[in-house]
Amino acid sequence: MKANVLAAAWALLLVSVPVFAQESIRLADTIKSGVGDINAFDGQGKAVITATQIEALRIDNNGYVVLGVDINEAASGTEKAETQGVTVESVALTALINGEVKTYTEFKTQTQSIVAKAGSENRESYYTLIGATGSNAITGSKIDGSGYDSTLAIRVDDALDMASAITIAIRFLDTNVSLGDPEAFYDYSAGFEDLALINASDKFFLDEQAAGRDGAPLVVLTETVTDTVASFYSPSATDYYIVAYEDEFPNKGDYDLNDLVVAYRVTFGLDAEGLVKTIEGNGYLIARGGLYDHDWHLRIPFNVSTQSAGEFALYSPPEADLSFDRIDAIDVSEDLDIKVFSNTTTLFTDPLAPFVNTLPESDQIRGEKFTFTITLANAIALSDIGPAPFDPYLVVNSTGYEVHLPGNSAVNQNSNNILRNKDVYVDENGYPFAHIFPEGWKNPLERVDIGSAYPNLLDFVNSGKKEHVYWYLRGVDGLLAPTDITHWKW
Repeated sequence: MKANVLAAAWALLLVSVPVFAQESIRLADTIKSGVGDINAFDGQGKAVITATQIEALRIDNNGYVVLGVDINEAASGTEKAETQGVTVESVALTALINGEVKTYTEFKTQTQSIVAKAGSENRESYYTLIGATGSNAITGSKIDGSGYDSTLAIRVDDALDMASAITIAIRFLDTNVSLGDPEAFYDYSAGFEDLALINASDKFFLDEQAAGRDGAPLVVLTETVTDTVASFYSPSATDYYIVAYEDEFPNKGDYDLNDLVVAYRVTFGLDAEGLVKTIEGNGYLIARGGLYDHDWHLRIPFNVSTQSAGEFALYSPPEADLSFDRIDAIDVSEDLDIKVFSNTTTLFTDPLAPFVNTLPESDQIRGEKFTFTITLANAIALSDIGPAPFDPYLVVNSTGYEVHLPGNSAVNQNSNNILRNKDVYVDENGYPFAHIFPEGWKNPLERVDIGSAYPNLLDFVNSGKKEHVYWYLRGVDGLLAPTDITHWKW
């Protein structure tokens, strides 16, 4: 009986003893001028950190060794005391465990951006660290009173309690600051970054604090990059919009509506709540029947303010003699407005003719292809996005005018549309200077009025656009360009 009482008392004593998580620990080594070679066993004030302590922190963070980072960058240009950032190029944790050297290089931070290395204009996605001077202290932590800002998590799949040495090599990216932002913001200066090994509670605090994030450019939240469960397509998962232009606006010109012809499709990635988390697009150049030079934009208006970032790519067809392939960053702080095709008279050419895919005797030529993907920092409702087919518009470099679909307005306040009060995109008879068609539509041949190529157009306009609404489905074969879907969709 006495033994049973003692056993019960001992059991009660065991469960009543609180178990404390390993406290966060400041490290002695720092990152200086973008380079950090960190001895994980050296704490600040000559404190010794043990492998057992580091293993306890790894377990607390579900298999990650997590560093708290105090961002300490020069407050110049767009970087200032309230918001500073660096780009992380590489991280490697090396541990000597029972005589065996093991290296771990998989890491992540809370934010990403798209920047170019020094000496290059090719922007790629990198993890970033963002902070602010005097960010909030971590209440109740051993690193309370510090200015730690961001977290850097290194995945370590092996126990570290038997390690006799642990080092962490961190390299920041030398960015091409000549490009301006985001490179100028996410560069590193001659300052130094303090580090700490932190527990899960402190990591949560720093991640939620998000110091300096609101003022940083081109921020993509890491955890939301691929968090979509459904897609919404416009016009559909298999079809494209075709948009065609008359580029002599505000004059009607020859009205063959083939001065530039483009195919495009937009896809919205939705999260579990049906909100838009990502926006993707792709499309092709189909024809160029104008001598004027153009830039073609795709603008998707937002009714709410959101920050987002992404990547745009342009590809030349495989048979092209010259490659115009390029990859650019997209920074979205208001509407999504991408200059997709620049200088079309140079980009899209026929070596044997002044026009492309608008002359009956010419060979069909494939045009450039584009893709883009952006991730919204905060998901928004589909109803907060302007209606399809959105605002695909032409900037006619040769005249200074923009050409939009009817109902849209000029974007550039210095355009001739605004300066000369020419911002209505139908003529006095109701004929549009830009029009959306279904995927199978074929543009008229050069200098063939679209009313001749599609005879029901006149009846459609004269009826107040109430009759013959599918006028574009009945064309005269001999007056239409031979370009077809199987050719331009490569």
